[in-house]
Amino acid sequence: MIESLTPEVFDALVVVNLVVGLFLAGRRFLKDIRSPLPQDAPDWARAAYISSQANSSSKDS
Repeated sequence: MIESLTPEVFDALVVVNLVVGLFLAGRRFLKDIRSPLPQDAPDWARAAYISSQANSSSKDS
């Protein structure tokens, strides 16, 4: 098994691992951005969230 692990195969495994990791991290990031704030969010985060919601709704009008 280890004999078939050439440098090209190892490089391909590293690249595939990076691509999958970036894909999963991107999905999680987008999920976190689109979800509402948790109940224990700090006041500064809640204020920024509310102001960004107000700005996005005024752009829709």
